[in-house]
Amino acid sequence: MTNRRTVLTAAAAALALPLANARPGRQAPAGAQPEHFIPGGVRGIQRGHFSYTATDHVDEYGVIRIPDDRLYMVPLTKSIFDESSGGKYALAGDGVLTVLKDDLYHMTVNMDWPAQSRGSGQDGYDVDSRKLLILRARVGVKPPTYTQGQVTPVTDLSRYDRMASHDTPGSSVPKSVRTTVEWAPGTIAAGGMTYVDVPLPAGSFDPAVGDLVRVSHSSLTDAVLGQKKNAGVQISARFVAPGVARVMVENRYGAKAVAIPSGTMNVLAESAVASAGNNHDAWCYLNSGPVMLMAGEKIFVGVRSYSRGDFLQISNGSFIRISNVIA
Repeated sequence: MTNRRTVLTAAAAALALPLANARPGRQAPAGAQPEHFIPGGVRGIQRGHFSYTATDHVDEYGVIRIPDDRLYMVPLTKSIFDESSGGKYALAGDGVLTVLKDDLYHMTVNMDWPAQSRGSGQDGYDVDSRKLLILRARVGVKPPTYTQGQVTPVTDLSRYDRMASHDTPGSSVPKSVRTTVEWAPGTIAAGGMTYVDVPLPAGSFDPAVGDLVRVSHSSLTDAVLGQKKNAGVQISARFVAPGVARVMVENRYGAKAVAIPSGTMNVLAESAVASAGNNHDAWCYLNSGPVMLMAGEKIFVGVRSYSRGDFLQISNGSFIRISNVIA
């Protein structure tokens, strides 16, 4: 994530200056994508470019966290540029874009979705389904109430028109939680066993009794134990309480005691039934096509994520852009 964002941000900054200075009257606003901004527009076509305000940070990046798997309005709070100078649409401090003039419009929304590292709450690249929508509240229909610094639940989607929508589905693979610990099983007599209980950290799901767990130990090798002794040893694991895996090592088939030194033990828990996916760090573009909007209608962006701990990265790649289609 860091390398991609650093490179793209640097590229945007490098492009912004020559674009801004190429011709008089053309600007690339600070913090915006390297887009040609022409006051008054071109041949009657006027565009607006609006974005969001980060409410938290992950590493050096501003983010907006998605609290749970409900549908949320992500409030529009920043005007990057408006070639109509408030003549066709405007932000009014309520988290939505208000249409000021009847016209045929085209809208584009982009969101910068993350794929987080192990232990982040998304645990590796296991990412469940996500939804991105452009929604319209017609005149007389109240949009979701904006609260500064928060996303707002969209409690009744049927009240709003879907101008465009995109679903990123997960795939049918288990959700997983991983941990690594050091453990010395010690000396185990022939026919004997030893065990240790391993708590699993917070991750993409809460492991429960009946979920699946796998385990490995770096000392269970022919080089460490010898071929015959290692062949007689078995390691297994199962959940004995919510979030607790019991790892057992048995000297089941050995004729003599075996001494197992300390080593690295990897424990992988998987949900018995769930859906998840492998959606990497990505920009997701959504286009409405030409739609007729009437003065007084409200446009807003909705998102939903079934990935626990998910968030939006607020960068040059997170925005809504609108323009009239016919001059």
